[in-house]
Amino acid sequence: MAGSRLFRRSRCPVATLLPIVLNDQGIVDSLTENNQRSMWASRRIGEDKQLYLVHVQGTAGIGHPTTLVVKKFQNSDGIVDGNLENCCKSEMFLLASIRHDNIVNILHFIQRENAIMLFYTYQVNGSLDQWLQRREEGDLPLSWPQRKAIAIGVAQGLCHLHHGCNRPIVHHNITSINILLDQNFKAVIASFGAAQMNMAGLNQPLPIVGTLFGNFGYAAPEYGRAASQLTLKVDTYSFGVVLLELITGRVANGVDGQLAIWARDNCSELMAKKLEWFKIAVDKGIPDQARYMEEMATVFRLGVDCTVDDPQQRPSMQMALKRLRHGCGRGRFGGLLTCYNLYITSEDVI
Repeated sequence: MAGSRLFRRSRCPVATLLPIVLNDQGIVDSLTENNQRSMWASRRIGEDKQLYLVHVQGTAGIGHPTTLVVKKFQNSDGIVDGNLENCCKSEMFLLASIRHDNIVNILHFIQRENAIMLFYTYQVNGSLDQWLQRREEGDLPLSWPQRKAIAIGVAQGLCHLHHGCNRPIVHHNITSINILLDQNFKAVIASFGAAQMNMAGLNQPLPIVGTLFGNFGYAAPEYGRAASQLTLKVDTYSFGVVLLELITGRVANGVDGQLAIWARDNCSELMAKKLEWFKIAVDKGIPDQARYMEEMATVFRLGVDCTVDDPQQRPSMQMALKRLRHGCGRGRFGGLLTCYNLYITSEDVI
């Protein structure tokens, strides 16, 4: 069977790198338990158990081997029905329309009678969750500059989804498991199975299509309330939880309950006495903590603001990104003051 060609994207919009020839049938045959992985999660039950790693070579053996992630969609009865086909093609066309460094690339697809397979760029450093909660022996903890860069990268990706596309796109599934890290620890948002384009426009309630299941600990409270309250701000809430994970090293839902609620209930106390108490909440694995304590406090404050109960009081992702970029490192406690001033004086806050 003839192979199909996949061209890796270049940063230049015109140039392309050497093509990769994919032997579609060979790849289908290689999707076995030996190369099956659980790399990112989805709201679709079992979808995270249908991810595989495959290695492909450049044309005629030229170029370095490339590793791709293959997501396999398959019904239990072994038939690709209309619902499954529409679901896969919706994700494929949505991602194909997005071009952003902080959003996973979709590169190819294969359709058979019993399955559909989507191909993505493989991010070699795995998920943020692995580095915060499940580091392998010998792996150093993420430094604060790395964590802040990851936060900015996720915010940039969400800003593009919310404000940089023809219609706003809501991800619905932002978690530390679904934030992937490339060889330079650049953040890449993955798992778009629940993503939704809002044809009604910016800041308008989302039309509900099917059932949206919240990721406990990350899901905004309005998922359990009136559907008319669902807006772009559900992603802001989940992003805020990720910020709190980056700073504290705690899980989104642990022995102290939900991280967002714990942070909100304890924020004032932790910020009192010139941050003397705040250091108790910081992930002990972060090196050189004293140097970055104030910056971490400003981001903690942003995480709390992103996870307030009322979605209208949460900053947009544009404002969250602005605060991450400009609200830190302004002298002793100046970062906290700058963040606060940016927030309350912006017309973006509604």
